Amino acid sequence: MLYGWVDCQIVDPLLTFPFVDWLPRPNRAFAYLTFFTMIVSGITVIRGSRVGAFVFFLAFTYIELLDKSNYLNHYYFVSIIALMLAVLPGNDASKKVPRYVLFTLRFLFALVYFYAGVAKLNYDWIFEAQPLSIWLPQHSSLPIIGKLFTYRETAYAFSWAGALFDLSAPFFMFSNKWRKYFYPILISFHVITWMLFPIGVFPWVMLTCTTVFFPAETHRKLWSKVGAPLKKLTDEAQNSWGVVKPAIYAFLVFQIVFPMRYLAYSGNLLWHETCYRFGWRVMLIEKSGWARFYVENQQGQREEVDLKKYLTPNQEKMISTQPDLILQFADFIADQYEEEVGVYAEVYVSLNGRRSRIFIDPNRELSTIEDTWAPRDYVMPF
Repeated sequence: MLYGWVDCQIVDPLLTFPFVDWLPRPNRAFAYLTFFTMIVSGITVIRGSRVGAFVFFLAFTYIELLDKSNYLNHYYFVSIIALMLAVLPGNDASKKVPRYVLFTLRFLFALVYFYAGVAKLNYDWIFEAQPLSIWLPQHSSLPIIGKLFTYRETAYAFSWAGALFDLSAPFFMFSNKWRKYFYPILISFHVITWMLFPIGVFPWVMLTCTTVFFPAETHRKLWSKVGAPLKKLTDEAQNSWGVVKPAIYAFLVFQIVFPMRYLAYSGNLLWHETCYRFGWRVMLIEKSGWARFYVENQQGQREEVDLKKYLTPNQEKMISTQPDLILQFADFIADQYEEEVGVYAEVYVSLNGRRSRIFIDPNRELSTIEDTWAPRDYVMPF
C-alpha cells in the first residue's frame, strides 16, 4: 500500500486479466478496504482466529485472481495455507492438535519443494544452466563475489545445487536426525535467492513456515527465551468437524495430481505454458517478447493497435509472452469497436536466451478463440 501498488496494479489499469471473467473489479475505496481487511484479519490469525484466517483467505485470493499478469506461485501458496488455517483445528495453543494437522501443513511445504525440484529436471535448467546463465551476470557488480557470476560454471553450479536442494529438502526436513543440520542450509538458500532475484516475500514465507517441521518442544523453548511463553499444554485434544479430516486428505490428493495436468499436452511446456500456473514451477523461464496487434474490418483494412493506450508496462510485457493473456486482450480489443472486426497479432518470443521466433499464428483471428484447457493450436510449435 505504501509503495502505491494498490493503485498502479489494481485501480489505475484500464483493464486487468482476471482468472475468471465474472470476477468484479474493485473501485479505489473497495480495493483499499480489501487490503485493510487483510491487515486486520492477519492480526486476528496471530491471535488464533480461524474466522480471521478465512476472511484473510477470501480477501487475499480475491486480489490474487484479479490479474494473471501479477501471478506468482507464492501468492497461490499463501492462499492455500490461509485456507488450511481456517479449517484445521490448531487455534488453541493450550490443547493438543491431531497428528494429521501437522502432517497436512508439513506435506504442503514438502510438496512445494519437491515439485519445484522436479520442474527443474528439464533440458534448459540441467544442460544449459538457463535461465541462470542470463540472470547471474546481472549481479557482477557485487563486491568480492560479483566476478564469480560472470562465469558459466557458476550458473551450472547454481542450477544443479538448486535442483538438488529442492528435491532433497522434504526428506531432510521430515527427518528427526538431519533436520537441525539441514535447516541452516535452507536459511542460506532462501536468503541468497532473496538477495539475487526479485521473488518478493517467498523466501520469508518458507523460512518462517517451515519451522512447523520442528517438534512442539522446540517452539516452546524458543518462545520462552524471547519472553512470550506459550500456554501450558493440557491433555485435552482439539476437536475437528467430522468432515474435515477426509476432506483434507482429498485436498492433499488434489494438490498432488493438479500440478501434473500438463502431462496431457505435447510440446514444450515452457513455450506454450498450457497448465503452467499452479504447479510450483519456480524461476524456470526467461521470456522476452515483442508484440503487435492489428484490427481488421470487414473490408479487409487493417490498423495497428496502440498497446500503450490500454496496457500498463508490466501488462504489455506479459501479453508479449503468455498465450492466454493474448487471447484476453484480443477479446477486449474487439469489444472496443462497434462494427465486427477481427484481431490478429504478430508476436516474437525468445525463450531462455534462444533466438527470437514467431510465437502466435499470425493468420489466426484471436478474438473468437476461447481460452479453454484444449491444446493451444494458435501457438506456433516450438
